[in-house]
Amino acid sequence: MSPKNNHDPTMSSDSGNANVQEADLREMEDVNQSLDALSCALDAVEQRTDDIMSQLRELLNSNREIRRQLAEQKDQSGDQGNADDDMNGQQNKDNVLK
Repeated sequence: MSPKNNHDPTMSSDSGNANVQEADLREMEDVNQSLDALSCALDAVEQRTDDIMSQLRELLNSNREIRRQLAEQKDQSGDQGNADDDMNGQQNKDNVLK
């Protein structure tokens, strides 16, 4: 919002200057109110952004933990599968030797 040029050079009386000053003061008050409203809106946006970032970090950490657990389970089941294969292989060799 740009300031309005309320100065009329043809008006040289004190009442004209007082009106101009009052208009300027009202306009400055309007601008201050607009800035306050914008500041409140920006604070709300910033708070919402912080909340979303926090939720995303929690989700990321949760996903990392789940992936770690799945990898551990896969490793454990893979180790058990190898042990079973080794035992089956040994039994097959024993059967062939008989």
